[in-house]
Amino acid sequence: MSPFVMQLVGKIDRIFYMQSCLDQAAELSIQGLARACGMSRFQLQRRFKKETGSSPQEFIAAQRLDVAAAYVRLSNQPLLDVAISMGYCGQQSFTRAFTRRWGMSPQRMRLSARAQYADCLAGPVDAAIAQRIVHWRAPRRLWFKRYTGPYACVPEHWDRFKGELAGLAQRVKPPYYGIIYDDPDITPPQRIRYGCAIEASTGAGAAPEGWLELEVAPSRFAVFSICCSYLEGLARLRPRVLSWFAAQRASLGTAGVFELYEELPASEQHAIQLHVSLAD
Repeated sequence: MSPFVMQLVGKIDRIFYMQSCLDQAAELSIQGLARACGMSRFQLQRRFKKETGSSPQEFIAAQRLDVAAAYVRLSNQPLLDVAISMGYCGQQSFTRAFTRRWGMSPQRMRLSARAQYADCLAGPVDAAIAQRIVHWRAPRRLWFKRYTGPYACVPEHWDRFKGELAGLAQRVKPPYYGIIYDDPDITPPQRIRYGCAIEASTGAGAAPEGWLELEVAPSRFAVFSICCSYLEGLARLRPRVLSWFAAQRASLGTAGVFELYEELPASEQHAIQLHVSLAD
C-alpha cells in the first residue's frame, strides 16, 4: 500500500477508533476526503480501489459496522445511541445495514455477547492478572505504524517496528503502545489491525513521513496487568476482561483499547498493561 493510501486509511481508522465519525462526518464523505487529498472524487476512488480492492465508500461502511459491533457487544449504550454515534440517521437504517453485515440484528448480537460474558463470569478469576483503574487527565499524542494480520502475529509486528524506530530522528523512549482496533470475535484474522506506537516528543511537529498519528483522549481506563509471552497474555487477558466488564456492568468508552509497555516488547516474557477505556 502506498504512503498516500496508508495515510488516508489511517485517517479513516483514527476517526472510527475515537468514535468521532458523527463530529467528522464531512471528513468521511468522498468529497471531503478528495478535497483533503487535492484530487477529484474519480481520481481518489480509482486509486483507493486499485490499492485496497474496495471503494472508499465500501471501506468506510465496513469500518463503521466493525466499530458499531464492538460497541453493541461491549457497551451499555442504547442501540439508538450507537446508531447515531456511527452516523446513521436512525435505528431502522442502522439495523438493516448491521444485519446485512453480520447476519444478525444488533439486539441479537448484544444478547449473544452477554451470554458469552456470563459464561466468563461463571469461570474462575485469573488472580495473576492484576486490575486497577487509572485516570488520564491529558491527551497523549502517538506516532505509530499500522500492521495487519492475526493477533498471533503481533510479536512479528514488534520485530518489524524495531527496524522502523532505527530510522527516526527523535530520541525514542518508553512507554510503547500497542493499539488495538479489532475484536477477534468479529473481525476475520487476516483483517485484524494493530498499531505499534511511541509518544510524540513534546513540541514535535507532524508525524514523520510514513508514520500515522493518533491522539488518545483523556479518559478513565481499566488496566489489566500480566507478565508473560504475548500469546499467553492473549489467551488469558480476554476472559479476565470480559468477566470484569460483566461483573462491574461496565461499558466501553471512546478513548480506545491499547497495550502499554515500559520496555520495547522483545523477549518471550514481558509486562503487558492492557488499557480499556471506560464510559463515564
